[in-house]
This record gives sequence, structure tokens and C-alpha cells, in this order.
Amino acid sequence: MSSTGGRITGRMHLRVRAPDGRVVAERRGENMVLRNGAGIIASLFAGAAAAAPINQIQVGFASASGTVDLTALTPPDPAVPVAALRSPIKPEDFTIVTDGPNEVQVRISAVFHPTVDLPDVTEAGLLAGEQLYNRVVFEPLTLQASQDITFFWQVNFPFGH
Repeated sequence: MSSTGGRITGRMHLRVRAPDGRVVAERRGENMVLRNGAGIIASLFAGAAAAAPINQIQVGFASASGTVDLTALTPPDPAVPVAALRSPIKPEDFTIVTDGPNEVQVRISAVFHPTVDLPDVTEAGLLAGEQLYNRVVFEPLTLQASQDITFFWQVNFPFGH
């Protein structure tokens, strides 16, 4: 995906696999970097002591669109422990592509293993520690504890504009 108008752009693709490896569902969505997300990048740029890299995926249950001022994804009702909604991202899950003509692209490929069944998941985001970087909204999807959900993110950082 190319950057537009010198802005950071991105998209997400998720693929749900049954225990036998069959793909049983897929979703795609456009990335919305949140105000907090811009702060995360600024803190990393400045070398702030509390700056953390992107290190988790979280799923949520929004029923309405959000704004750039969101600081958390929507929890399920009834409540589920937040640990059941998150999965770690390891450094080896990232690939940085620097040969684009006007952008550097970060690709993330990480697997989320639900520990409980999660009906009607409609959003996902990347976190740096406890800080939400972005949000992607998609059609409702039920995730089961026996499934592997692979998230593919592409985030493009433009230069030369």
C-alpha cells in the first residue's frame, strides 16, 4: 500500500485457521493511527525513558466508529480478562522494507492464540506496552480458543514529501 499525501498509512489483514490448518475466515481493514500512536512514535524518536516499542496485538468489540482520540479498544460484555484479548509481538515478527521509492514499510506478521471463545470481534489494534497505537475495524468475527489467528499489518512511513 502506498502512502497518500505524505501521511502514514497502513492496513491489516487477518486470517483465521481451524486446528487442521484450513482457513475459515479472513478480514481486512484500513489502519487509523490514533493520537496516542503519534505520541508513541514521537517518544521513540526522542528517546524518552518511558518509550516502548509496539509489542502486543489486542482485539476489541466496538459497535460504533471511533475518533483519533481513542485510548482503548472496546471490551466485551460480559467482561473477559484483558490478557485473553492480547497476544505478544516478538521482534522477529517485524520486517522493515527500505527500498520503496518514497516510503519505508514495516510489516508485522504475528499469531494470536485465543484462550477463550470471543464472539463478535470487530476491531484490532497494536499496543506499545499499555498504549494503543492504532485501530482497525472490520466485520464481526467469532474467534475460538482452538484457532490460530494470523495478523498481517503493513504500515508505511513516507519520506521526501
